[in-house]
Amino acid sequence: MIKLSRNRKRLILFTTSLAAFQTPYNSTVLSFITPVLGKYFHAPLDVLIYVPIIYLIPLPTLMITLGRLSDIYGRVKIFKLGFVLFLIGSLLGSLAPNIYTLIIASLVMGFGSSILSPGSAAIVSQVFPEGERGFALGINAMAVYLGLTSAPFFGGLITQFLGWRFVLIITTILTVLGFAISWFSMEGIELPRRVVRIDYVGVITFTTAILLVVMYLILSAVSDWLYYLYLLIIGFAFFTVFIIAERRINYPMLDLSLFTRNISFMAGNITALLNYISTYSVPFLFSLYLQVVLGYNPFIAGLILVSEPMFMAALSPVSGKLSDKYGSREIAALGMGLIGVAFIMLLLLNIKYAIYVALSLMVLGIGFGLFSAPNTNSVMSSITADKYGIASGVLGTMRFMGQLLSITVASAILVSYLGRYASLYLFTGIMMSNITVYQSFITGLRIVLIISAIFSFIGVYTSLLREK
Repeated sequence: MIKLSRNRKRLILFTTSLAAFQTPYNSTVLSFITPVLGKYFHAPLDVLIYVPIIYLIPLPTLMITLGRLSDIYGRVKIFKLGFVLFLIGSLLGSLAPNIYTLIIASLVMGFGSSILSPGSAAIVSQVFPEGERGFALGINAMAVYLGLTSAPFFGGLITQFLGWRFVLIITTILTVLGFAISWFSMEGIELPRRVVRIDYVGVITFTTAILLVVMYLILSAVSDWLYYLYLLIIGFAFFTVFIIAERRINYPMLDLSLFTRNISFMAGNITALLNYISTYSVPFLFSLYLQVVLGYNPFIAGLILVSEPMFMAALSPVSGKLSDKYGSREIAALGMGLIGVAFIMLLLLNIKYAIYVALSLMVLGIGFGLFSAPNTNSVMSSITADKYGIASGVLGTMRFMGQLLSITVASAILVSYLGRYASLYLFTGIMMSNITVYQSFITGLRIVLIISAIFSFIGVYTSLLREK
């Protein structure tokens, strides 16, 4: 463990938390402003949906590989590269002349995020010793969920008064700030380079497998789930080859014993996957519901949705500190349970009234705050320091695969109930006054909420599987 002054630690924690904030904030804000982008570029839903979805492609596909490479070549070096890629993407997006350029910019930002997201947790785990790590990861988790859930408020505020381009301009400024601080705050903390052969077979087979599964989910979200089934089958075939190969290699890309012999690691990652499957589509769905169905402007819609991050931000550092003292599994399980309760509230209350939406999201925010830091602390504390990069990459892959599943399945359900005609003209500015269209939207939304509640309660069980 590297010994650093308190001020250096604070600067590193600030920089890594800013990086942790950027990834979910921008993925969520791109979802939130899709109605505005639709009107600005005159683009239909089946094109618009690629703006937030394309951002997610590199995250589950590359995070484990990049985590492994950071363990070998240096976490700080790879981390700074993430800032550079993110800067290029956000700057390109802010200047995008059409929706297709914005989609490309979103992809580049996704590549940067696939480095920044696992890198932040790995560097925090490297710098802060046990006894301090839970609180530091709590701050880091607070940044993640603050980015995830405050995006509707800040995105709505900026879009309403400055325009959607300023959302990405401000992101560019924050990226420059994070890169500049990391340049001097992380000087001298790089661990010695490990002399380990790169598992090229593992890298190629795993990356190909995940990419094919991701592409299947993305293409099926706006098409038929059986039409691209061959991608899923080939993806699982590559994944089977990956597992067989990893068992025969001395220095595998992913040590499979982390899953087979470490209950804390396995259960924590499964619960993270369930958490994101159940929750990630909430800002996207309720952004559409509040703006397109109920007719609120972006600022008011964001103000309603900000009820979630207020409680999440307050509780994440506290729950992280509690996990240092009392352990993680019960606290994380309580958080998942409250998230499930929030979905039940959204199903039972009359969400035509914004106050009930806000109240339910408050409970969701409390659940987030109780779950995230203890879950991350449990995963990162269950492995040795030389595997922080790969462990953070696995955890990040679970998170973002969950995000991708959440938004693709939710979009597919919504489009299937609305029908192609209503979906194509969802962002034309015409209110959804047709009672049939309105009821179809509500039916699709309720189906998604039921699925989310089920996954949340399953997450209670998997949280309790973790070792003390």
